[in-house]
Amino acid sequence: MPEPAAELAGRLVVPGLVDPHCHGGAGLSVYTGDPDDVRAAATGHLARGTTSIPASGASIDPPATAEAPATAEAVAVAVAAAVARVIDDGSAPNLAGIHFEGPFLGPARRGAQTLGALRDPDPELLTRLLDAADGHAVSMTLAPELPGADELVRRFAGRLLFRLGHTDADAERFARAADLGARAVTYLFSAMTPLHHREPGPVASALLDDGPVCELVLDAHHLADDTVRLAHRLAGPGRLALVTDAMPAAGTADGAYAFADREVTVESGVARLRGSDTLAGSTLFVAEALRRAVRVVGLPLPDAVRMASGTSARLLGLRDRGELRPGLRADLVELDAGLRPARVWLAGQAVPAPG
Repeated sequence: MPEPAAELAGRLVVPGLVDPHCHGGAGLSVYTGDPDDVRAAATGHLARGTTSIPASGASIDPPATAEAPATAEAVAVAVAAAVARVIDDGSAPNLAGIHFEGPFLGPARRGAQTLGALRDPDPELLTRLLDAADGHAVSMTLAPELPGADELVRRFAGRLLFRLGHTDADAERFARAADLGARAVTYLFSAMTPLHHREPGPVASALLDDGPVCELVLDAHHLADDTVRLAHRLAGPGRLALVTDAMPAAGTADGAYAFADREVTVESGVARLRGSDTLAGSTLFVAEALRRAVRVVGLPLPDAVRMASGTSARLLGLRDRGELRPGLRADLVELDAGLRPARVWLAGQAVPAPG
């Protein structure tokens, strides 16, 4: 069989795409606690060019069954343990850890997160989550204004990447958490206090600080194109990561869906909590965000590729991928003339096209 490098000569090839924030796909979520769901969701993204993806949990209420764990905390621990088993058995080879989106989030900016499952920062609960993740936890989204947030960042920043988000924090409090060790921002502009000329809030703090990496969801619904251009001009590709915040309906048809404790309606590819205008993640793949960044927003292709791969890989500590150079893992995506994935390789092995 020919080597991938020879086979791809003369074609547009980019590093395998990295999505630091994804809740599911192919009709399945990663937060049900079912290992088969985790595998299928990860595989759905792999087939579309995402060669590295942490499983992003969500704050959910326990199912109303006698056999289920009795608390939201127990559900979160069980989900982390289930994802860890899938990572350990190697059945989802693009799965690169666990991201906890909550439960330490601001109630007023919870978005599609379940209010009753949110908690103030709790070192004991975080320790239980980390133990359940069995060494695979990579990050957590945290609202820095919550009581105990500073201490949690201070205590655990050496073990976990903290992303600031779902927050009503002012600029000063947001910046303090970054100084304490929080190194990223969960989908900048969304689920946080908006930019105001007298109260700049977390948006200005995130863009003006040279440290944090900021997530952007380029699905044409979370952000206006000029908003993306502004962020790119201020922060540059080394501090911007294209993420999907994909919910389970990514890669499926419009319709009504129920995932864990969420009921979602997808219309024209836009996911909202049923009966509301609240966005419930996206149905995006990173490759689509890359294409939009170049073809619609007008960002330079090298910048968009870096935002879709290298910046995220660096953020997650994945030092063996995210670039095309000798010695790194051969995660590759061949793009066609329309910047759509034509073929995908994971560690040099061809990935089957999506069914």
